[in-house]
Amino acid sequence: MTTGLRGILQILSILLSTPSDPSSLILPVLFETDHLAVVAKPPCVACHRTEIKTTRGRNRVYSSGKDENGMHILKRAPFPHHQNIHLVHRLDAVTSGCLLLAFSSVACRQASEALANRGQKTYYSLCRGHGQGLRDRGGPFIVSGDVKDSKGIKRQAETEIEGLWGSSKPRRCCLVRSRPRTGRWHQIRQHLGRENFPIVGETRHHKDIGENRAWKEILDELGIQQRAVSSLSSTKIDGDLGGLVENGKLDVKCPLPFDMRTMISLTDWAKEAQNSLPELFETYPTTIKA
Repeated sequence: MTTGLRGILQILSILLSTPSDPSSLILPVLFETDHLAVVAKPPCVACHRTEIKTTRGRNRVYSSGKDENGMHILKRAPFPHHQNIHLVHRLDAVTSGCLLLAFSSVACRQASEALANRGQKTYYSLCRGHGQGLRDRGGPFIVSGDVKDSKGIKRQAETEIEGLWGSSKPRRCCLVRSRPRTGRWHQIRQHLGRENFPIVGETRHHKDIGENRAWKEILDELGIQQRAVSSLSSTKIDGDLGGLVENGKLDVKCPLPFDMRTMISLTDWAKEAQNSLPELFETYPTTIKA
C-alpha cells in the first residue's frame, strides 16, 4: 500500500464518515412526503436503548434512542417543521441503511403495519468465509429456526439468504444478501452465524477474535475505522400506504457506507459486485449543518 493511496483513503474516511461532533451530523434524506420519510442511518448511531462497555470493563447504559454521545437519533433528522417524529422500525447500532420515519402516530402505525405485512427489507452483509457453501445452494434459500431475543427467550424466525461472491483475499470473506421474513432481534446475525458464515466483526453470536483482529489490522493500515459491515440497502412496501405515499407504494434504496465499500474494494470480486449492484456503490449521501 503506497503512502499516497493511504493518505487519500484517510482523507475520504474523514469526509465520508460520521463527524467527531455528533451534533453536526444530519441524517441524509432518501425519500420524503408530508407523512413520512426515509433517511440514511449511518453506522454507530443507535435507535434504541444501548449498553456500551467502557475501557474499565464497566457497562454504561444510555437512555432510549440515544447513541454513545448521548445524541438522540431523531435529533439528527432534518425535519424542523415537524414537531413529532416517530421511528417506524429500528436498526442495530452498527447497521447502516434505510430508516423509515413517520411524522404522526397515525402514519407510524399505518406504515409499521404495512412494513410488517407487505414490506421487504434487503440487507447486504460482509461475512467470514469464502461463501462457497452458500453459493452451492444455487440461489436464495430459507433459514428457519429459533433465535434468541434480547432476554434469551427463543422465537421462531425465517430469513432468506443468498451468497453472492466470495474469496480468500485479503481474508476469507463473502457478500451475502438477506431478506428477513420475520422481525426478530439480531435475526440475520444469528442465522448467518448458524450457517457458519457470521458477519465480519461479530462478537456476540459467533465470536472469532483472531479473524476480527486480522481485519482490524488491515483497516488500521488503510487508516479506516470499521463501523459497519451490514447495511439495509432497500426498503420496499407494496400497497396499503394510501395517503402516505403516491400509489400507496414505497421503494427506497441506500448505498453502502464508506467503510463497508472500502472493505469490499480490497477483494478480488469487488469489480463484479460493483457492475452487478451499482446502486450499492454510489456516493454515500452525507449532509453536514452549516
